[in-house]
Amino acid sequence: MNDPTESRLRMAAHWLRIGHPDRTLDELQGLSGDAAVTYRTYLLRGAALHALDRNAEAVDVLRDGLAQHGPMPAMLHVLGSALRSEGRLPEAEATFLQGLSVDPNEPDLLLGYARVCLAAGQAQKAGALVERAASHAPESVAVSAARAQVAFALGKDRDMHRHSTEALAHDPEDPNARALHGTASMLTGDSRSGYTSLASAAAAQPGDADLRDAARQAKLFNHPLMLPLRPFARVNPLVVWICVVAVIYGLRAVGLAPLSFVFAMVWLAFCVYSWVVPPLVRRWINRRWG
Repeated sequence: MNDPTESRLRMAAHWLRIGHPDRTLDELQGLSGDAAVTYRTYLLRGAALHALDRNAEAVDVLRDGLAQHGPMPAMLHVLGSALRSEGRLPEAEATFLQGLSVDPNEPDLLLGYARVCLAAGQAQKAGALVERAASHAPESVAVSAARAQVAFALGKDRDMHRHSTEALAHDPEDPNARALHGTASMLTGDSRSGYTSLASAAAAQPGDADLRDAARQAKLFNHPLMLPLRPFARVNPLVVWICVVAVIYGLRAVGLAPLSFVFAMVWLAFCVYSWVVPPLVRRWINRRWG
């Protein structure tokens, strides 16, 4: 005969695993007595609250759980992540270091600490922690995703694209991997793949406003009317203007004033196009996007 408490805990874990943390909390509400204060109950409740961005509540729940059950690495990992999301980086660092003192080679703790370092602007230290985690979990989608995040922080767009592609290959349905791949694709000039991945990630996480906005911007960039502007998207505008002025005066200097005038008029028309078309396309997309 199945234990009803065990069945409820398994169902709570199932809802959390498939991305429905609200249903996890509903399942846990049905527990009472000793079943409501077990290690698994605290861990699932804290993880669900963290997934719902109710991080202040998650911190309180997890600290209560740690007070009752001691320094459990999995609980410390979720607590550290919630503190990082709250912007409480020193507390998050201390939490991950406490977890690593219990289990120095736990990949999730190493990756969590790496994300704290990234948030603090310590990309090199984060990279070292990610590689340490990779030595213990080389096939992990989380490792590939963390490598992509480190590459992004270091400005290594092609490395980010490679690592995000690896993460996506490990788990094609992972919205975080899709978001990383979409961002990397946009940065490396593959705007079509970038929009596909970002739109998929936004659809999987409808509550993420930043992700939704990134997908909208990618759709704008992919519009046919934006095609003439794409070659200049990744070039410093000051450099472009310096080159244009140099061409105009260079043509005049070699006695090609009429050609210089034609080039200047074409550039003026292009400038007007770049000022007028993007806002119109953005308005049209926003109207359809909702």
